[in-house]
This record gives sequence, structure tokens and C-alpha cells, in this order.
Amino acid sequence: MEENWKYRYDEVLNKESLLGTVNKQLEKAQARLKQAREQRMAAEKALLNETRDVERLEKASLVNLFYTVLGRKEEKLEKEEAEAIQARIRAEETRLAEEELTRTTSELEQRRSSLLGWEEEAAALLQEKEQWLRGRSEVFRGQLNALYDAKRQALSEVKELDEALRAGHELAESLEEAESLLKSAKSWGTYDMFGGGVIATHLKRSKANEAMEQIEYAQGLMGRFKRELEDVGGTAEMNLDYNGFLGFADYFMDGFIFDWIVQGRISDLKDAVSDNIERLRQLLNALQQRYEARLTDKAELTRDIHLLIERS
Repeated sequence: MEENWKYRYDEVLNKESLLGTVNKQLEKAQARLKQAREQRMAAEKALLNETRDVERLEKASLVNLFYTVLGRKEEKLEKEEAEAIQARIRAEETRLAEEELTRTTSELEQRRSSLLGWEEEAAALLQEKEQWLRGRSEVFRGQLNALYDAKRQALSEVKELDEALRAGHELAESLEEAESLLKSAKSWGTYDMFGGGVIATHLKRSKANEAMEQIEYAQGLMGRFKRELEDVGGTAEMNLDYNGFLGFADYFMDGFIFDWIVQGRISDLKDAVSDNIERLRQLLNALQQRYEARLTDKAELTRDIHLLIERS
């Protein structure tokens, strides 16, 4: 079992190395093929132009008449025909070069396809040996089960951290949209206070109301994010207390003093949203670090499992 298995396993692992080499060769061949195709198209265009020049001299045309009157038609025709011949040679050379590179690229793609299944083959061989070893060694079973348990734990944490990150990023997008709307409302409010007119008043109220709708939506997302965070042992000191503002944006009164109060509340709410965004970014950075660390743990445990099976 062992000698035969090791030979088959080494053969599969060799495919991994070959695949890397073939990928590099294919990348270079594809780049050369692209260049050859461009050169062939340019050569064919040049050939077409040279052929037209010859035809203009051979047919009844102003160009033909001009060189006939000068007595230089034969000389010019000979020159144009020579240039057409050179262009035809160049076009043929580039066509052949493109064909050769197309053939080479196709062969490399086929070679690459034949190597792509190496991971599945390796996994199947590892499973084959694992089952064989499990029936023969209690020590091996214990060691392997411990590694699998640790890997399952890492996978579970990776999943929960990923869910928390997704919820956090969705919340961040919502808060950033609310922040943008409040900034706009604040700008229009400043303009409105200093004689912006009916349009400025309307835009200020519109942006403020849109911001409130976005914040209400963000509140729901914030609750979900906090729950996801608790699942991974974290907490979030985040809150958006905007109750004093609810309805306020819908029933603005006229007057400079009232506008000043409204402007202050818009500014306070924007600052609160910005503060929550900053706290959220810090939490997301910490979550991302934990997520990447657990991914690394999972990869290392997978490697340890493979090594245990290979060397046992």
C-alpha cells in the first residue's frame, strides 16, 4: 500500500508543479499571440494600401494621367509593385507567425486542462490512505480526530466572523449614505439661513427627511450587526439617538432663530453618525484581523492533516 500510494501521490503533486510552469508559458504565449495578431492586421492593411496604389497607376485615373504626362509612369509603377510585393511577403510572414502561436497556445491550453484536476486527485488519494490508516492505528485516529475537531472549530469561527463582517459593511454603507445626506442638508440649511429662498428650504427639508429614513434603516442594520458581533464574543458601543429629531425635519417653521436651531440639530445628528462610522470602522478592522487569522489557522490545520496522513 505505502510504496504504491507514495508513487501515485508524488505523481499527482508533480502535476501541481507542472501546472505552474504551463500557466507561465501560456501567459507568455497569449501575449505573443496578441502581438502577432496585431502585426498581421497591420501588415494586411499595409498590403491593401500598396495594392490600391498599384491599381490606381494601372487604371485610368488622375494619378495615372499625371505620371504618364511626366513620363515617369513605368518607374512609379515598378516602385509601387515592389512595395506591394514586400507588403505581401510581410503579410504572409505575420500570418504564419500567428498560426504557429495559435497552435502553441492551443497545445498549452490542452496541457493545462489535463493538469487542472490534480487537487481532486490528491484529495482522493489522501482519503484513501486515511481510511486505510484509521483501520490500523488507534494513535493515528486520535491525532487525526483532534486535528479535524480543531479545523471544524476554525471553520465555524470563520463563518461567524464572515457574517459579522458582512453585516458590518452593510451597516457602514447605510451610515455613510446618511452622513452624506446630512452633510447636504447642512449645506442647504446654511444657504437657507442667509437668504437661499424657497428652493434652498425645500432641498434642506428633503435631504433631512431622506437622512432620517436612511438612519431608521441603519438602526435595523445596527441591531443585526450587534447580534452577529455577540456571536463572535464582541460588543459594540454604538447608538443613534435621533428621537428628538423625529418629525422635526417634516415640520420646519420659518424664521432665522428656528432655522438656527434646526441647523444645530442637523449638525449634531451628522456628528453622531460620523462618530458611529468611526467606531464601526475600528470594529471592522479588528474583525478583519481575526477573520484572516482564523483563515490562516484553517489552512495550517489542513496542512497538518495532510502531513500526518502523508508521513504515517
